[in-house]
Amino acid sequence: MHCSLKLVQAVLIILLLVTPLSLQCGPGRGSGRRRRPRKLTPLVFKQHVPNVSENTIGASGLSDGAITKEDAKFKDLVSNENSNIEFKDEERTGADRMMSERCKEKLNMLAISVMNQWPGVKLRVTEAWDEDGTHSKDSLHYEGRAVDITTSDKDRAKYGMLARLAVESGFDWVYYESRNHIHCSVKSDSSVAIKIGGCFPGYGMVTTQRGTVSMDRLAVGDMVLSVGSDGQLEFSEVITFLDRNTGETALFYTIGTEDGRTITLTAKHLIYASDSNSTTDVFDNSVVVYAETVKPGQYLLYHDDNVEYLKASRVTMVTSRTERGVYAPLTHSGTIVVDGVVASCYAVINNANIAHLVFAPIRGLHDLSAHAPWLTQLSSAVNTPDPKGVHRYAKALYNFASLFLSRSVLYVP
Repeated sequence: MHCSLKLVQAVLIILLLVTPLSLQCGPGRGSGRRRRPRKLTPLVFKQHVPNVSENTIGASGLSDGAITKEDAKFKDLVSNENSNIEFKDEERTGADRMMSERCKEKLNMLAISVMNQWPGVKLRVTEAWDEDGTHSKDSLHYEGRAVDITTSDKDRAKYGMLARLAVESGFDWVYYESRNHIHCSVKSDSSVAIKIGGCFPGYGMVTTQRGTVSMDRLAVGDMVLSVGSDGQLEFSEVITFLDRNTGETALFYTIGTEDGRTITLTAKHLIYASDSNSTTDVFDNSVVVYAETVKPGQYLLYHDDNVEYLKASRVTMVTSRTERGVYAPLTHSGTIVVDGVVASCYAVINNANIAHLVFAPIRGLHDLSAHAPWLTQLSSAVNTPDPKGVHRYAKALYNFASLFLSRSVLYVP
């Protein structure tokens, strides 16, 4: 574990140095003219964003129940020790530092925005987790999912902009509640709505050299049908799983085509689609898009068992539902054919070339370990998932990328 963390840290430093160059080589505008910063509009008193109730799916969602120090869920709360944030802590118990992991993440992002907006001014937290029962019955303060904030100089003239900065930092609900503070809250860490990974359900079928198997029976080392960079079908080795959790619940989209093909995958998983039914170079004429953006009338790539090349089939329906069990195999090629349909192995970043590039260290370590036995243990440590089944490198990489890539490229819930 210690070795894997050191490797991840080293890789991230390297990626920081090469990312600007790699982005220039990818599709799109590259390093062209810098965009002008978007003008931010302060919230007005009693305005909240989004314009729905706090406890709805479109905002922070329903309460999961109050958390007390005696509750088993108390261990899921974390203490925010960010020195760039002032904590009122009038109870002198450290309660104002206690919050959910997601709340801490968004708060720390906001702290940076505040310092950039007003040099010399810090973010100030007046209330976070409530252990005294001073809020309404279903308040998210009892779960560490809500914070009340001001600026360190307590300048009320700044509070409207502070609320806007909180929105930009990714809080799921922001309310200019009082002349004295801004109220912010987040979704539950266990909510399916904040799942950042891209996965397939366990019943998705793949073709391996040992036969057709379901996704939940696929194993590292299996050679699975995929598509190479030249657009030709090939078998590619499964080198790791970016996510694998039989108990995880996620929101899945099922996309059906006129040829009777259906594929089920999570909203932010990448899939190959096109707007025309090209009969030649179907792979080159397709682009990777988030599954949730696919619409009837577009075309997906699929493999017909009777031929050795890819075809395009028109999408006729798209539905969504929650499923239990998530699986995200990573092949050497970065692609995989699931239920006969061609998909990427990547998610949450809408450029498969960039995604494939930044996972080069994982492929390289895997290849080297085959020739250097002493690297096998290190490779295994890096590829060991965290307790929730998420690949440690992928999770660290996502957190790193969220600091540098815009939301037009990287999905940030």
